[in-house]
Amino acid sequence: MSDYFSALAARLRERGVDGERSRALLDDLAAHTAESGADPVEEFGPVEEFAEALAPSSEEAAEAPEDDVLVWSADAFEGPARLNEMGAQGWEVERVDRLGRFVSRRASERPQTWEYRQEPSHGRGDRERLAERLAPEGWEPCGHWSVLAYFKRPGSVTAGPGAGIDSPPGPGRRRYFLGARGALAIGVSLVVAVAAGLWSFPRLLEGSGGAAGWAGSAVGAVAGALVVTGVFRGAARLAAARRDRARD
Repeated sequence: MSDYFSALAARLRERGVDGERSRALLDDLAAHTAESGADPVEEFGPVEEFAEALAPSSEEAAEAPEDDVLVWSADAFEGPARLNEMGAQGWEVERVDRLGRFVSRRASERPQTWEYRQEPSHGRGDRERLAERLAPEGWEPCGHWSVLAYFKRPGSVTAGPGAGIDSPPGPGRRRYFLGARGALAIGVSLVVAVAAGLWSFPRLLEGSGGAAGWAGSAVGAVAGALVVTGVFRGAARLAAARRDRARD
């Protein structure tokens, strides 16, 4: 590792950056400069300034003005594009709430761009494996909802000082982004759910068949719920597959 990255590692350590995250970030930066043949100082700027951009100290954070906060959401198909659109404006997703909304923050001073990935994930173990696989490229988890997991990394990982934003645009008024494919998936899910309810409700009122009638109604409701879940899983997988083909 060059003197530049050794000094950067020391500055990040002083600023409390986790060792594993720091190593992954430094490896990615070193690989970038090795591939491009650029001088690290010219590519990323002085060590002190670059370290400050990557990890502001607690004192600097305490003195900084209050950051902007934005809560918004998007369907599985619109998510990747909208996340990176917001990231280009300096919005960092801190978490995904229980309603599937992105709770985002933008630094009031020296905001920078952020990059995002949306990946299909079917449980905690799957998310942990994804995080381990993506960590060497600088990605870190920033939330999950339903069958989707979200990852972020600062734009400075790939753009260096160019990731800084001099005049970030104000937040738009729109807070929910629903595309045609997302609307279709939600519509199909609602139709299935309503059909399952209409099939089950009369049988619950009649009470015919005793326990067998109740069991049949319950099975119908569960089947409807499974179909709805399948639609959302299929939508997530289709979105991921199309995104992967676009990358290739």
